[in-house]
Amino acid sequence: MNKTDLAKERVRELKSHIIPADEVEKGENNPEAKAEIVRKYKSKAEDVLITLDYVMENFPEYQGRREDKDLENDILFCRLAYGFQPDEYAFFGLEKQSKKEREEWISDIDRYIYIALMNDPVDVEIFNNKARTYEKFYPYYGRKVIGIKEESDFEKFSEFIAGHPEFVKKKADESLGRTVELVRTKDISPREYFNSLISIGEHVIEERIRQGESTGAFNSSSVNTVRCITVNTRNGIVIPYTFSKAGRKGKFYDNAHAGGIVSNIDVTDGIIETDGFDEFGGKYSKHPDSGIEFKGFKMPRWDEMKELCTKMAEMIPSVKCIGWDMALTENGWVVVEGNWATQLVVPQIVVQKGLKREMTELIKQVDFVFDPVSEGVYL
Repeated sequence: MNKTDLAKERVRELKSHIIPADEVEKGENNPEAKAEIVRKYKSKAEDVLITLDYVMENFPEYQGRREDKDLENDILFCRLAYGFQPDEYAFFGLEKQSKKEREEWISDIDRYIYIALMNDPVDVEIFNNKARTYEKFYPYYGRKVIGIKEESDFEKFSEFIAGHPEFVKKKADESLGRTVELVRTKDISPREYFNSLISIGEHVIEERIRQGESTGAFNSSSVNTVRCITVNTRNGIVIPYTFSKAGRKGKFYDNAHAGGIVSNIDVTDGIIETDGFDEFGGKYSKHPDSGIEFKGFKMPRWDEMKELCTKMAEMIPSVKCIGWDMALTENGWVVVEGNWATQLVVPQIVVQKGLKREMTELIKQVDFVFDPVSEGVYL
């Protein structure tokens, strides 16, 4: 199957989770019809049931409402009608919104359809393996990274840890920071540790990033990063959204799933222009651990960061939308990793509005993998 057919198949699969437009209209205007629609199509939403439980248990506005069937039906209906994950339902405040208002937000399925239109489904594989990503973009990492996956890699692993009293390990195919760990060499038996890693798959071992004092001031235990989204249009690389991610006290990484706090950065000048938000709807004018105010904080060497992301985006023109995680060190900005399916939740959370119209206008400037109309996608 060629790349066009692969991309079309992906869009068909995504669209199969969405119910017909007449059902959406009927359900939005009638709670009883909505309940019936959810019963009828619930099998299409089974992938979000675990997330639904998580949201009901952890988001303050829903705690104690687990038996509220109207709420549960509406959350599942929003998945079926628009493609929203249950946490997006909470983040965007969809409970009290009309159909028109809900359609202003980019949903999880919208995001993946955009990605399928813009990104070559074969070439994105370079981002699915962190060792291969490093091989492609190593001049911009500012640190040494090695991949290990088999017995023959033990020698280079031994040489690496001999020169590094501590290092960062990740699964080569991991996401959301699930397997990130800071390891101290003195605390491990090299042979046993190596065997334990390759027994469960390929890993990357990295030098620890030493962040600069400016961004490190938010939280010193984590590497606090900037997500810079690049879109390769017919008129060149465009950076539509940038946001900061700051970790919490005692945490090694800044991921939202570890309690990280996100805030919007003005793309032009690198100044944070919003309060901070966490994954559970919390809002902060100051970092709760360090006390540093979010609004008004200026990211140093901002133009350098944008230039770096632009250069990397130009190196892989077939992958037209990428989210780059960038860290500022004393020697300048370095790339942490690239994300070919960059999420569009945070850009909407931090500005507290839906960006669907804005994003669809931007991606119309992109040369798509295939004509979206051929698969019933109308931007």
